[in-house]
Amino acid sequence: MKIRILKKIMCMAIMMIMLMNVNLALNVQAESKEQNSASKFIIVDNKKMHVVFYGAIDKNGTFVNQSKETLVMLPALGVPSPNIYYKPLAEALTSEYNIVVIEPFGYGLSDTTETARTVENINRELYDALDVLSIDICTLLVHSISGIYGLNFVYAYPEKVDAFIAIDNTVYDETLEEALAMEQDYMQQAAEEFDSLRNTFDSIEKFEVAIAEDPGKYGAELPEIDGYTYTKADREEYYTAYARSSNQTIQNEIQNMGKALESIKEKKFPSTLPVLMMIASENVENMPAWETAHREQLNLASERHKLDIVKGGHYIWYTNLSSVVNLIKEYKES
Repeated sequence: MKIRILKKIMCMAIMMIMLMNVNLALNVQAESKEQNSASKFIIVDNKKMHVVFYGAIDKNGTFVNQSKETLVMLPALGVPSPNIYYKPLAEALTSEYNIVVIEPFGYGLSDTTETARTVENINRELYDALDVLSIDICTLLVHSISGIYGLNFVYAYPEKVDAFIAIDNTVYDETLEEALAMEQDYMQQAAEEFDSLRNTFDSIEKFEVAIAEDPGKYGAELPEIDGYTYTKADREEYYTAYARSSNQTIQNEIQNMGKALESIKEKKFPSTLPVLMMIASENVENMPAWETAHREQLNLASERHKLDIVKGGHYIWYTNLSSVVNLIKEYKES
């Protein structure tokens, strides 16, 4: 990962919908006459996990077209709001998929947890979440560290995944170890410092107000995306998320980053699984091993595996949304 790009992770955090009701009832968000998103809490390990649906939604908060493939999106490490983080991409793909954005424990509106953030535990929670949501099979879309969890998930639960989309996913390579270790140290320090800053306020609500009053002071600006405009509600969600980010659950996940990387050493995607992999041109230009390590995860002789280098930084859909969307649509059609 390009260090200067990845160091923005804690500042590019985004967050989700503030709900009046935090039970299993749906809270439908409709910015037009047609309902196009819905959020829901589910129970996993006796804790609340927040998920958001994108697509044509009926009055009951379920997908209108049940025949569409389901695309499940998993976030990068430390992103406070997987929902807002993926929102521009999710909205752009609703013609192709029924989309479900999952906020793992410690992210977004989901509860925190003291359960160790190992690959096995995170994937078991994902499996349980899919089971609660009655998602028998899906396409997984991952970014950054969730590429580690996703690759392991297709081996642990192959019956759940029929296709895989990776956006600048984290890979293992000995030549990248030093850079990744530096990034881990940076992220841990940044999370601890953010935690200390939050503790200087009397309450998390007061911290949220301070962030909303001066987002730039706290590094809480929303990213600029060509052709996309965030709403006032998005900004409010962002500030709520940012105030609650870098919690102990996330810090534990950062601490387990090294072990997570080891889990994919020499591991490849099954040749029979359709895989579309998109990697950032900026990372390729700065680290040749970035492209090599991604190629080694694939069997490019197979028609089922495809690798594209997309112009932009680590968060490719922020800098090149149209290209990412078109590549996904083309691959799905093929």
